[in-house]
Amino acid sequence: MSYTRQTFTRTAAAFVITLLAFSTSVAGIYRHDVPEKKYLQLGRQKQFDCVGQLAKVDSAGRFTLGASCVLVGERCVLSAAHCFIDNDFRADTLDTMIDGKKAQMIFNSPINYRVTDFSKKYVAFGKRRIKVKRGIIYPAYLDSLTKGSCDLVLLELEQAVKGIKPAKMSYTFDELHNDVTGVGYGASGRADKLESVDLHNKKIAGQSVVDSLGGPEVEGHQTQLFCEFAAPNDKTAMHVCRPLEYIVAGGDSGGGLFRQTEAGWELIGICSGGGVNLPLLLNRRSYYGQSMSWTRVSAFTDWIAERMK
Repeated sequence: MSYTRQTFTRTAAAFVITLLAFSTSVAGIYRHDVPEKKYLQLGRQKQFDCVGQLAKVDSAGRFTLGASCVLVGERCVLSAAHCFIDNDFRADTLDTMIDGKKAQMIFNSPINYRVTDFSKKYVAFGKRRIKVKRGIIYPAYLDSLTKGSCDLVLLELEQAVKGIKPAKMSYTFDELHNDVTGVGYGASGRADKLESVDLHNKKIAGQSVVDSLGGPEVEGHQTQLFCEFAAPNDKTAMHVCRPLEYIVAGGDSGGGLFRQTEAGWELIGICSGGGVNLPLLLNRRSYYGQSMSWTRVSAFTDWIAERMK
């Protein structure tokens, strides 16, 4: 997920806070009462080796790592379409309320959207860098770039990825209320310390529950999965806080959402973003209560299979 730095100034007092804001909405922001190392350990489990990173080469020939991706075939990778949309920025402001007082939010507003040059993109699994041969963005996404619906891209690679088992995709539509694990590379930090959240390129995995479905329909099925970031002991949350509860952050876009079944782990979602409620975020001084969204893989399996042939 791409991101920009945004500064929020509280005009009623000398208070400035810098945090990560997300281009589509908001590698994991974790519980304040659980050490980060447990999330890192979960991310290192072998079933999640299929989660890698997107990369590009700069003008000096250096690799720059960015968002996340999931291997679904020896030469095929799924990611979020918005990671392949370039844009310019325009400075903008928004008047809001913080702690019942007037405040002004200063931010960069994206403009001039356009599809990136796939030939300059790579995927990275550990130290391996493999060039993208071509990218296919789901057509409906291109029809509504600013809305983020059907946020999916299939990447064909120039070489096969050896030694890593591709993710098994879900073909069923029973994800609601399932326990799930999200995996990606991106910003991370404690939920109650906004200033601690920054890009560290760590592979973090965290737990949640699919609380609701939404988005446009494809062949009669809704295309998005939503999960709330439940706080410990919060009885108003949509689900009971999981031991490794978390929410995605900048850099996680394109990462995978998995569930464990009797047949093993399967991929049910590709990270699209988070619906950040900024007044709630700043008033609570924590990320608890925010939500994240995932593109529902089962709604696109026919489209994916056809293009993997």
